[in-house]
Amino acid sequence: MILLEGRREIPPEFALRARATGGFLAARFPRVTFRSGNASGSDEAFSAGVAEVDPTRLHIVTPSPNHRMRARLAGAVFDSLTDLTEAQRHLLAEASIAATPANRGLIRAWLNRPTGPLSAKAAYLVRDTLKVLGLPGRIPPATAALFFVDPADPEAGGTGHTIRVCGIAGVPVGFQDHWAEWTHES
Repeated sequence: MILLEGRREIPPEFALRARATGGFLAARFPRVTFRSGNASGSDEAFSAGVAEVDPTRLHIVTPSPNHRMRARLAGAVFDSLTDLTEAQRHLLAEASIAATPANRGLIRAWLNRPTGPLSAKAAYLVRDTLKVLGLPGRIPPATAALFFVDPADPEAGGTGHTIRVCGIAGVPVGFQDHWAEWTHES
C-alpha cells in the first residue's frame, strides 16, 4: 500500500508530474494498491493517475462519508472516520497525539464531540493517521509514502503531521525531489 498525497497548493507542472507518477506506479506495479485522502491538489493529481490505470486499486480515506463527493473517482474504495469503532477512534487519536503533541487538546475534543469546527480540523489529522497506520484486520498499513511538500517547510500542516506519523511507523517517505523525475524525460 503506497500512500500518495501532499499539499493542496501544487504548481501545475508538479500536478502533471504527480498524475504521471501515480499512473506510472499503477502500471509498473499491477499488484500494488494506493491510498489517498481525496483532498484537492496533490491527492487529486496522484489519484487521477492511478485511476487512469485501475481505479479499483485506489483506497480513499475521508474524514466524513460525504467529503468532496463531486471529486470522487468511480471504482475507488472509500472509508471514512464514521466507520470506526470507539476503540479504533481512541487508538488513532493517541497515535495522532504522539505525532503532533501540540494538537492534543484538539484531538481530545474530537474524541468527546466528533462534530463542530474544531472537531472537523482534528478529524483531518486523525484521518491522516489512519491513512498511514491502517486498522488491524481491516485496512492495511502504508508501506511507503510519496508526498508533494513545501520544500521550505516539509513538515507544515496536515502533510507534516502525516509525514511524522510515517516516521513513527517506520514508513519510508519520498518528496517531489525524488519522484518528480521518474516519468519526466530530460
